[in-house]
Amino acid sequence: MLPFRLTGQPDSRMPLYLYGVGTQEEKGLHRPGGFPVYQLFLVRNGGGLFNISGKGTIIVGAGQLFALEPGIAHEYIPHKRTCGELGFIGIGGESAESVLRTTGIMCERPRTLTGFDLIWSQMTELWKGLDQGGMSMWQMSILIYQLILKIAQALDPIGSVSSEGDGNSGQLSVRTGNPARESSGSSSHVHGSSEAGLEGLSRAIVLMQAHYQDDLLLKHIAEAVGYSVQHLNRLFHQHYGVTGHQYMQRWRLQKGLEWLNEHPEASVKEAAENVGMEVNYFIRMFKREFGETPGKGMKLRNQLRLEQTLHPRQK
Repeated sequence: MLPFRLTGQPDSRMPLYLYGVGTQEEKGLHRPGGFPVYQLFLVRNGGGLFNISGKGTIIVGAGQLFALEPGIAHEYIPHKRTCGELGFIGIGGESAESVLRTTGIMCERPRTLTGFDLIWSQMTELWKGLDQGGMSMWQMSILIYQLILKIAQALDPIGSVSSEGDGNSGQLSVRTGNPARESSGSSSHVHGSSEAGLEGLSRAIVLMQAHYQDDLLLKHIAEAVGYSVQHLNRLFHQHYGVTGHQYMQRWRLQKGLEWLNEHPEASVKEAAENVGMEVNYFIRMFKREFGETPGKGMKLRNQLRLEQTLHPRQK
């Protein structure tokens, strides 16, 4: 597994840039707000279903590529547990759409890749270069363009079969409250401040909100916004009274609570995986944050729903 890595703020002259890259063992993804840039998903072994807002259900299998536009609500549900991996590459820039569409990568269906292992290894090398910090954003831009061309060459002209349906992903309402409780309005708060240096803090918050499901450490966020971890923590403590790690953790817990409310039949383990946390740690931190375990809260909420169904209030 290659934990998700972000690049820094791209040069405005850069028409195509790498936003981030990583892999994960097959587990569910739930992105009700979509992703900020174009995404390329690579399925190594295993497979699963993408529920995409407005497009239905898409089946993806081993050795396939699936591309998705920015801002499209989606969730990924893997098949029964396998040893598969899901790779994802984020690509931004004014030329991203035209390059991806011209090369045939942006397609309504998954596409099979010939020489899939070679493409996967090149994605891995891209991750290593980003993780080691030995390449500039411009060098990364060249490499991602080369990778796009190699993917285009590897596309199976026959494509693959997808299954379409009406199963659109559910939308989560973002609640406000704790430092993550303040997060739905936090970006505007930071932008509204006249103090120097808050542009990086604002971008850090946006990245946390976009990538709470990923294995993303505070040091990687700090690198992406051009700050040291110490300086970023000082800014978080100054404006929110918590460290950057605490802010990100509370945001994950808040999203976990929202997910449980929207999926009353789901398990606590599924909720933990959905927000990128180990289940025992999720339970412990959830109780500390909300005063009860997620399992107890689910039981109480289900009981309340049942009582409301059996005894609806009279208007």
